[in-house]
Amino acid sequence: YGRKTPPVLIDKNATAATRALYRSLYNLSGRHILFGHQHATEYGHGWQGDTDRSDVKSVTGSHPAVIGVDFSGFTNTSLPDSIREKIKEDLQQHIAATYDRGGVTTAAWHFSNPLSAGGFYWKDTVSVPAVRYLLPGSSGHQQYKQILKTIAELANSTRGKDGQLVPMIFRPYHEFDGDWFWWGRSHCTKEEFTGLWKFTVGYLRD
Repeated sequence: YGRKTPPVLIDKNATAATRALYRSLYNLSGRHILFGHQHATEYGHGWQGDTDRSDVKSVTGSHPAVIGVDFSGFTNTSLPDSIREKIKEDLQQHIAATYDRGGVTTAAWHFSNPLSAGGFYWKDTVSVPAVRYLLPGSSGHQQYKQILKTIAELANSTRGKDGQLVPMIFRPYHEFDGDWFWWGRSHCTKEEFTGLWKFTVGYLRD
């Protein structure tokens, strides 16, 4: 702390809304806490899919400041395109509604293994250690780029009532230091993981 201005974003073409969110989070850090809840407006205790509802709002009178969503459904290539598109549209509505209220959206990614069965968990004798195959020059790289394009399309088409693209905090490959996901520590080398991370950031940015 002690810095008067926040660090510079790595994307010089970041939208005004993205820069504003970044400055706001920087200014709040160290002094305030934003309460968050995963899937807050998607489902809760005894309900699912209700409009403008969350368990947090039922208890406190307002939705969480931070709401987590997941990109797993619409990036799951084993699902029919029509279902993936419906999941994407519903997700965009939740993200835009959070933005319109002045909230922050974080996006996790329970990424189903694109090269084998087993879903996002690691399953012995079923799962393929896909990280190495998603890197540039490897057999699954083109498929991975197509999946990333679906995320880019969502990011470039989710707008609030003010017409602005909604900024989101994307957090892929979470809990990477465990072994339960196919991108976990035992299923790839440090160099493979950091290579995939850097490619993912660069591809979505550029």
